[in-house]
Amino acid sequence: MRLTSVDRLVPGERLARPIYDGKGRILVGTGVPLTQQMIRRLKDLGVYALYVQDPRTDDAEVQEAVSPETRMRAVAAVRDLLEHLRDPRKSIRRFAYRRLGRNVRTVVDELVDEVLRNRGVFQQVINIYTADGFLYHHSVNVTILAIALGLECGLEKDRLRELGMGTLLHDVGKLRIPAEVLNKPAALTPEEYELVKRHTVYGFELLRTLDSVSLQSAYVALQHHERIDGSGYPQGLTGDQMHPYSRIAAVADVYDALTAHRIYRPGFLPHEALEHVMAGSGSQYDAGLVELFVRQIAVYPVGQTVRLSTGEVGIVTAVPVGYPQRPRVRILYDPEGRELSVPFERDLLEELSVVVTDVYC
Repeated sequence: MRLTSVDRLVPGERLARPIYDGKGRILVGTGVPLTQQMIRRLKDLGVYALYVQDPRTDDAEVQEAVSPETRMRAVAAVRDLLEHLRDPRKSIRRFAYRRLGRNVRTVVDELVDEVLRNRGVFQQVINIYTADGFLYHHSVNVTILAIALGLECGLEKDRLRELGMGTLLHDVGKLRIPAEVLNKPAALTPEEYELVKRHTVYGFELLRTLDSVSLQSAYVALQHHERIDGSGYPQGLTGDQMHPYSRIAAVADVYDALTAHRIYRPGFLPHEALEHVMAGSGSQYDAGLVELFVRQIAVYPVGQTVRLSTGEVGIVTAVPVGYPQRPRVRILYDPEGRELSVPFERDLLEELSVVVTDVYC
């Protein structure tokens, strides 16, 4: 498979991974040939990039820390809870709280169990979904990243569950922010930015009303935008004043937010987002957490097209455990840009003098 931008799609190409809608349902499935009309529609829905089949690399295997089925159940659970919390009819909300809370706890348990079972598997697949599903998919992605990071920090299973509950619902306060402000394609005014910042307080206040959410989990909603140097919000906390769960969530949240495709901008590539996180290590983000986090992200995920210092261009086919910056690359084009009739592999873990110099999408 190959990761490509929608602008580079050619009618007839087939999806290698599905595209999800805002409710976590499959919008376009694997193997479906794309038409020009479908490509235009994907652009309108805010899809900037996707995975297509490529016979030259279709044998490359992608391991995921969480199965697509579990991921979709998690998206559905958080969507259902947030939609009920959005409903102004309090009687309906109270009636649904207990059932929906159980659903969320169940999917958090599933996420924790799968991350534990697949410990060491890189987060390397860029999940493709329409722009209207950002809140739900982002919540699930942050939860998976945070659980994996918490596991590397040595958190026990019960604490991983508590962390997962907090991260899955960390953006619940955005329900009280007008959609036209949240999705504004232009720069926010100072007044709008102050309003958006209030989502942390709104979220904490809302989670405090749910029996299924502990106070420790609720702190994630309140503090995930705090920074260890005091530059964050809403309270300008520093260092150990932040709850440990919130320090973990801060790293996972900013990475996924950067890599996500939004209505007003395409997402950063993984290596670009990681550079941003690393630039804030020790100032905005806990340095120890950043060090652990970088080890669990595939800098160049399977399917990514890269140029090497040899001048050759190829597609990443594997990422070695412990060395995410040294992928195996199937060379498809020579330094002059000619396509090779017989592609070959370069293993950057063995060829230490060869490095990735550019990334394409």
